Amino acid sequence: MQAISKKKRDLNYNSILKSNSSILVHNNKKEVFSVKIIKILVIALSITLLALTAASQISQVSDAITVEEPKACNIIFYDEMKQIFGNCIDYYNYTSCLNTSGASTDCSLNQIQRNFTCVTEEVFIKKNMTECSPLNKFVVSINQGSAIEKKEIDFSSWGVCVNSTENNCLAITCGTLKGGSARNGIFNGCDSGKSCQKFLFCQDKTEILYKASRKDFVQNDPTFHLPSLALKEVGE
Repeated sequence: MQAISKKKRDLNYNSILKSNSSILVHNNKKEVFSVKIIKILVIALSITLLALTAASQISQVSDAITVEEPKACNIIFYDEMKQIFGNCIDYYNYTSCLNTSGASTDCSLNQIQRNFTCVTEEVFIKKNMTECSPLNKFVVSINQGSAIEKKEIDFSSWGVCVNSTENNCLAITCGTLKGGSARNGIFNGCDSGKSCQKFLFCQDKTEILYKASRKDFVQNDPTFHLPSLALKEVGE
């Protein structure tokens, strides 16, 4: 009887080990498949100049004036992992004893089956996305009737410029960190004491204005000591 009882206790111990092993494997599976989507960047392909023009943002100021903000774009290709879910079966083994003639006697091995949803397959899908950033320049087109004039303001190494409409004309106002009118790439306005430069584009004229210690813009402000931002003619 002692030999049989010892054999049953060994069976009970081994069954518990198998049961715990089954639970451990099941938990590890859940940890492995806990990640839903993984994006892997594999290559970045720069868009050509033609595509760059197509990515520009163009605004119609009036019937004769448009302003364009060119952007540099990159196409990024990546693999997105998609998980396929299906039905899975989990087995749980355990030992139960009736203890009819003492502790751990009259024991039997039992099994519980559990159906659940789990990840059965992982597939990778090719995808791409486009990322664009402004080139920090404006291209202004003015329709003169017989010809179209194009002018460019490149403020990429000067400061920050913003555009607005004033009396059916396009106003591009620019500020710098040194002039107190821009900070961290954000235009802070042209309050009194701040140095700013303004380009005013109308159908019949174009003006370049300045201000520093004064409140209004004029063509010549002796208190404006910053380097002047250039206005460049561009071809069609």
